[in-house]
Amino acid sequence: MDFSKAIEMTKNSNKILIVSHYDCDGLCSAKILSTALKKENKEITIRIAKELSKNIIENIEEEFEKENFDLMIFSDLGSSNLSLLPNKNIIILDHHMPEKIEIPENIVQINPIVENKELCGAGVCYLFASKINNNQELIDYAIVGAIGDNQIEIGENRKIVLEAEKIKRLKIEKGLKLFGHLNRPLHYSLTNSKLLPLKDCSEVVQFISDLKINLNHNGKIKSYYDLSKEEKERLFLGIIKERIRNNLDPTNIFSDIYLLTKQPRELMDALEFSTILNAFGRLEKFDEALKLLDGNLEKLEEVMAIYKRKLATYLSWTTENINNFQQTKNILFINAGEKIDENMIGTITSIIINSCTNKKIVVGLAYAADGVKISARSRMPETDLNEVMNKVCEKLGGKGGGHKEAAGGKIEKGKEEKFIKLFAEELKETIFN
Repeated sequence: MDFSKAIEMTKNSNKILIVSHYDCDGLCSAKILSTALKKENKEITIRIAKELSKNIIENIEEEFEKENFDLMIFSDLGSSNLSLLPNKNIIILDHHMPEKIEIPENIVQINPIVENKELCGAGVCYLFASKINNNQELIDYAIVGAIGDNQIEIGENRKIVLEAEKIKRLKIEKGLKLFGHLNRPLHYSLTNSKLLPLKDCSEVVQFISDLKINLNHNGKIKSYYDLSKEEKERLFLGIIKERIRNNLDPTNIFSDIYLLTKQPRELMDALEFSTILNAFGRLEKFDEALKLLDGNLEKLEEVMAIYKRKLATYLSWTTENINNFQQTKNILFINAGEKIDENMIGTITSIIINSCTNKKIVVGLAYAADGVKISARSRMPETDLNEVMNKVCEKLGGKGGGHKEAAGGKIEKGKEEKFIKLFAEELKETIFN
């Protein structure tokens, strides 16, 4: 990727407007860019956007002109909206599929997908920042962005992982395949994992007690990370025995834990960090998210408590109604209407496809202020969701796009049934419910 033109534009600009996406990858991108550019004494303003609709772009252009900005940088978005962008000095640092038009002269686009490379938005921004000045400490956010976008193990992201290990800002440990290694009580983490065929938390607590593992740790309940080496070994062996006893695969219980060595304990587990940022973004706590990225943890517990309550409500409704949703052999359509917040429908589809269904594609639809928000997730390698979503949404006068395994779109209200029918037809599937 050639950053030379973008670097030149940045050097010639003093007042810069950064527009970034509201998910984990986008928030990390904004953090990387703003920190690097402030070191160069640039005046920075950050705007976080859920999408780049025509109205949002018009508002951004109005602010750009009113405040006399010199340069606009779009991070983790922009490529899919080239034809809508204003005639201003623009840099795009993105990794989504670009709109198929000739790039206007006022725009410099840096996008790895154009070179058939896989790299998250924060990774693109980190490489850009590295060309500006010494920004090694910002590699943490490239790691978190990649994990947030499920890209940590693929493409150019691996090079950033190796660099982070080399400069000792990242340590990768093998551990149990569960969430909350550092900051969740062990019995909660195990209860919410798929490791044990036990019904509830009390059974998990008894299981841990039978292994002679004391959950008390200096007046607090131990997390997985607080266990001694011997306790971890007893836990591993106990889980393996329990799985064998229940005819479950005893080998598929481990995963990599990405530990950011210079972050506070609350943010040290990169997977937890990415989940926190996604939660802040989904709740539209953008200012609080940026403060968190600057090290202010004041709102962390409060925001996460709100997020967990909302998520539990939406998940409960979804699982209760899962047999009533339209489906095909391989696709589940969660047509939620106003039952699920548009900002959370992507999170729900991700959870459902990973834990609650055997379907290979899950598509969620939820009401938004200006239409219907669509979010799809896939574990069908032969299907390109970006292509399918784009084609179907365009047929209905909407817009769609994203990645092969995860894509989104927007259509008018009232067209949900048509969308579901066309989506199924595009994949040669028959709706039977």
